[in-house]
Amino acid sequence: MIPNTDLFHKALRLAAWAHYGQITKFGDPYVTHPMAAAYEVAAAVMAGEKANIDVAAITALLHDVVEKSDVTIGSIKKDFGKTIADGVFAMTKNQELPKEEQLRDSLVRILEQPKEIAMAKLGDRISSMLPPPPEWSVEKLETITGNARMILQMLGEASPFLQKRLEKKIKFYETVMEKRQ
Repeated sequence: MIPNTDLFHKALRLAAWAHYGQITKFGDPYVTHPMAAAYEVAAAVMAGEKANIDVAAITALLHDVVEKSDVTIGSIKKDFGKTIADGVFAMTKNQELPKEEQLRDSLVRILEQPKEIAMAKLGDRISSMLPPPPEWSVEKLETITGNARMILQMLGEASPFLQKRLEKKIKFYETVMEKRQ
């Protein structure tokens, strides 16, 4: 399948606009995070995995715009279609739930979507696990790693390539935690 580069560019522009002025927990312009998540998905497809690159990569690009801006699911549906809107909705945390239930709830909703949405979530987590700054506590690293394990357990089979990438990130964080204890 040849990717729809015009649609990808449209999604990138929306993500850049929606995240304008925001920074990641690592201090980078926020748009680098969804862009990296989309690139992880693209790498899986380039490695030979069968998936609709447009759905997976565009969902990865847009996965945080509803949570972090005034972009609505309705506008995503209008501009990018129902499948991507449903995927972004599944990846959007339900703020009405207690914090400790939000991730699992999202993962359950992702499992109801095409596998490309699970790939987008795997790419999201992989791109969120850069080398941790020295000031991060072991407890924070344990939370991040525990959440990554849950994502891997529930969604890993959607993409063997991304599953291996996330396993490596988890092992790296475990090594960092051992050194900090």
